[in-house]
Amino acid sequence: MKAIVNKLIIGTVLLMVAIGCKDSNKISISTNFDQLSDKGLHMGDKLPLEISSEDGTIDSYTVKLNGKDYESNNIVLDSTNSSLGANTLVVNINYNGNHKKEIETVFNIYSNVKEKEFSYSIIQEYPHNPELFTQGFTYKNGVITESSGLYEKSKLVRYNLGETAFKQSISLAPQFFAEGFAVLNNKLYLLTWREKTLLIYNQATFELEKQQPYPNNLSEGWGATTIGDDIVVSDGSSKLKFYDQNFNLKRIISAIGYNQIYSNLNELEYANGLIYANIFEQPIILAIDPKTGVVVAKADFSDLAKKNQTNADAVLNGIAHVEENHFLITGKLWSKIYKVIFQD
Repeated sequence: MKAIVNKLIIGTVLLMVAIGCKDSNKISISTNFDQLSDKGLHMGDKLPLEISSEDGTIDSYTVKLNGKDYESNNIVLDSTNSSLGANTLVVNINYNGNHKKEIETVFNIYSNVKEKEFSYSIIQEYPHNPELFTQGFTYKNGVITESSGLYEKSKLVRYNLGETAFKQSISLAPQFFAEGFAVLNNKLYLLTWREKTLLIYNQATFELEKQQPYPNNLSEGWGATTIGDDIVVSDGSSKLKFYDQNFNLKRIISAIGYNQIYSNLNELEYANGLIYANIFEQPIILAIDPKTGVVVAKADFSDLAKKNQTNADAVLNGIAHVEENHFLITGKLWSKIYKVIFQD
């Protein structure tokens, strides 16, 4: 009996030791990683890392920022270790003598300069065919070229500014939902929404010359414009993707403001060294630096949007450059086109 009791005591002690060892291997580690993006970090700021534990000993840790190792947390954010937009942080923690834990997060770095607020004045109003579900919208020499969306109703049209009758019109196959387009080397590159198909037309005749699948790095097509030989595409995210004429990806930027990253980028227009982009379902137009993605200015078109909000689909979605700071603005199912001038 005594032997049995001794065995029970020894077994209980061993179990307690095992539990104690097991518990010592697991400590709660607190960090501020979830709040890093909320802190509004900018280039030149020190990365404010906070790592602690109340029930264990943190012996040391190493920091990996965007793939580069650092021995301390005294890291100042600059172009050598980080970039505007999303950045990856990995911390490897050594604790309680010989135990390790890895914690990873992604945080944003914002522009150092606050966006300007563009105002605008309406110079003139023109009629717009209210049946057009505006997607792409360009102007040249008094003529508008426009793509109109919706399944079984999508088309490309061309008409004189001030008129609603079409000079040219071509319907898309019913399975395609037309989105924005870009013109390069006399070809019109028309995006489709979720069909992952690029339609390439003769710019002058609207003859369909080719259709090809999107590259794997493009999930949806929303808006497009050209900068030199680059075709710039939005996909509904915060990103703008730059392609060559064969749709090989060249680079990506994100639309980054002073304290936010702008998503739902839609119709695009390049003018005056900037990319003008509207935000889907918001009456906002951004002016974006194409080199960095920094949003240098934005304009609020709430008044025009309210005047033309005949239903939920009738949202701002048309930007065409005329000259200098003069632009044409319209939207899906709007009955008017507005010529405006942007002012700082």
